[in-house]
Amino acid sequence: MKFASPLWFAALAVIAARIALVVIDRKRREGAFRFSSLAILDLARTVRVRTSWLPFALEVAGLVLLVVALARPQHVERMNEDRRGIDIVVALDASGSMAAEDFQPRNRFEVAKELIGRFISQRESDRIGIVTFGHRAATRVPVTFDRAIAREVLSRAEVGENGDGTAIGTAIATAVNRLRTSPARSRVIVLLTDGVNNAGSIEPATAADIARQLGIRLYAIGVGSYGPVPVPIRMQNRVTGQIETVYQNIRADLDDEMLRGIARATGGEYFRATDERALKEILATIDTLEKSRLAAPPDLVVEELYRPPLLAGLLLLALALVSGETLWMRLTA
Repeated sequence: MKFASPLWFAALAVIAARIALVVIDRKRREGAFRFSSLAILDLARTVRVRTSWLPFALEVAGLVLLVVALARPQHVERMNEDRRGIDIVVALDASGSMAAEDFQPRNRFEVAKELIGRFISQRESDRIGIVTFGHRAATRVPVTFDRAIAREVLSRAEVGENGDGTAIGTAIATAVNRLRTSPARSRVIVLLTDGVNNAGSIEPATAADIARQLGIRLYAIGVGSYGPVPVPIRMQNRVTGQIETVYQNIRADLDDEMLRGIARATGGEYFRATDERALKEILATIDTLEKSRLAAPPDLVVEELYRPPLLAGLLLLALALVSGETLWMRLTA
C-alpha cells in the first residue's frame, strides 16, 4: 500500500485550521436573545438540537476523504525481477518484392508480419528486437522485454520503407550489432526474406561469420512460393493520367542455398515458409536452447484505490450540504 501523491496530505492542515476556527467561533457566538434556560423553548431535548454538529462533521469527513483520494492510494505488487529466456532479433525483409501476393488474399509481407506477431506473443520470457531492411537496414525496436511496443512497431512496418533492394548481409550485421553486448547465453537472429542479396556493402557470408564468432545463431526463413507470382505495381494510365495498380507475374528469386549455408554456418537452420509450418518449427527449435537468467526491469502490478474515497467524500459533502439546509438549518446569523 502506498500513496502516489502524498503531498496532498498537507491539505489536512487547512481542514484542521477550519475545525479550530469553527470551534472558536461557536464558543464566542452570542444569540440575538438571552434565556436563562433552553427548557423554556423546549429545544434542549430535541434530536435536531443534540445532533446539530452532524452537518459540519459530514463536511469535515468528506473533505478528508477527498484529500485521501487526491493522494492516490495504490496497491503495488512487485513481480519476479528475473526471467529465464533468450535474446532474439527478428530481421524482416521490407523490399518491394515482399508485396507479391502468393499467399492469397494477402501478400508475403502481411503473412510475414503475422508470423512474427505470433512469434513475439509467445516469447513471454525473452527479449525481442526488430530490424527491417531493403536497400538499407534499420533497427525499429532495440532488444526489449516490452512485447507490446514490439508488436505495435511491427504493425506499422510497410513495404518499401527501407528502399528497394535486398541487403541481407547488412541486415544480419545490424542484428548482430544489437546482440553483441547481450549477456544472454543464447542469442538468436530470425531472418525473413524472399530474395537474394543485391544491395549493401556487407556480404551475407561475412556477416554470418561475425555472428558465428560471437556465438549468435541465425535462423533463416525463405518467404514465398516457387514459380511465377503476381506482384502489384503502381503505374500511371497514359490515357486518363491516373495512378492505377496493375499486376505482373515474376518468378521467385530466392537464394535457398545461400540462406541455408549462412544459417548452418552459425549453428542455426533454414526453413522455406510456403505456409505457417516454418514458424512452428523455428519456435520448437528455439525452445530447446538453453535459457540464461536475464535481468528484467521490475514488473510492478499497480491497482489504483482512489475511487472509493473519492465517491464517499463527494457523497458526504452532498449530505452535509443538503442536511445543513434542511433538517439542521440554523436560524442564527
